[in-house]
Amino acid sequence: MVFLAKVKTIFRQVDQLFSMSRKFGQSKEKIKNQGNMAGSITSAKTYDDYRAACMRWAEDLAERRSNKKFQICSVKPEEVKNFLERVALTHRPETVHQYCAALQKLENMTNERFGKVRWKIDEFEKPRRKREDITVQRGPAYTYQEANQLIKKVARLDKRAGDALEFIRATGCRAESIFGRIVRTGGKVVVNGVIVNKTKASRDFEKAIIADRIDLVKGTVTLCEKGGKWRTVEYDRRYQGLMERLVQENPAGPVFAGLNQPTMYKRIKNASHEVGIEGRGLHGMRKTFAVQRHREYIQMINDLIDEKDWRSLVKEFSITKQKAQAICRNPREQSVDNLARLKLSKDLGHNRIEVTYRYVPKSVKGRFLM
Repeated sequence: MVFLAKVKTIFRQVDQLFSMSRKFGQSKEKIKNQGNMAGSITSAKTYDDYRAACMRWAEDLAERRSNKKFQICSVKPEEVKNFLERVALTHRPETVHQYCAALQKLENMTNERFGKVRWKIDEFEKPRRKREDITVQRGPAYTYQEANQLIKKVARLDKRAGDALEFIRATGCRAESIFGRIVRTGGKVVVNGVIVNKTKASRDFEKAIIADRIDLVKGTVTLCEKGGKWRTVEYDRRYQGLMERLVQENPAGPVFAGLNQPTMYKRIKNASHEVGIEGRGLHGMRKTFAVQRHREYIQMINDLIDEKDWRSLVKEFSITKQKAQAICRNPREQSVDNLARLKLSKDLGHNRIEVTYRYVPKSVKGRFLM
């Protein structure tokens, strides 16, 4: 007699695949060398986003099949394509791209652990978007006055928290440079509906800013953020006094060690309410840096064009001699803006012009500045 294996629900299979893919806190380079990167996830946020997207896909598929128990390896490319086409009709292009990325990761996981599938996600024609149409996230930048009010209010409660906000405004760094990075290890295990083992969270301060990474002479800070990428950014020289004080007061260890992230977020929210402005958290200060820096780069480029100094354009903005000379001959507004945004994107740690529109929308003309 032949006994057929019990078929799990599609939800259980997706959940199981994601649980096996967790590589939180592990080195990406090591995972790549082992040949397991395609079916692994090292970021907690990516894990949550992709898992949620794949679970929604599984729910839709179960509803259309009128059955929730079937092998994930039986899913056909047409079913995946049909789902993505319907998502594209009702969602923004960036959402469609995220679904594609999530399902591609799920395909990789399935191939590594359950069986061979080919859903042809790479052949799906994703909707394109104009750079200027990218949605602004979490509100606009703080105006110069709003930033001053907020920093002053927070500093009254906690001077170091106020310094942290000012540091972000001066450098455009992410929150992980202030608080370090949360690392989750282990995996949640549920037995008979009871959690017997939880994910453990700890804070890695390797990425947190230290005094040795602040160069007071050159006016730069060296940051390590998002995927372990290093970058050196020129800080706003108006905050030279702040930088000197931070280095003097914190010669060893993380500059902002001891600051509690949830507490600081709560204080920013309360302070924003008290001064009568819309709170945009720490990210609002990062946007304020971006708007200021974009304006400075536009001014710098226009000054070099007026002087016909194509050599400095090549040096400062990392473009070819031919492109620099062409801009000097015909300085179109869009070319100047793109050049400024390209350099800004590197300051922000993105390296893509499109992302800068989340920080500096096309309509912004320096109105957030003093």
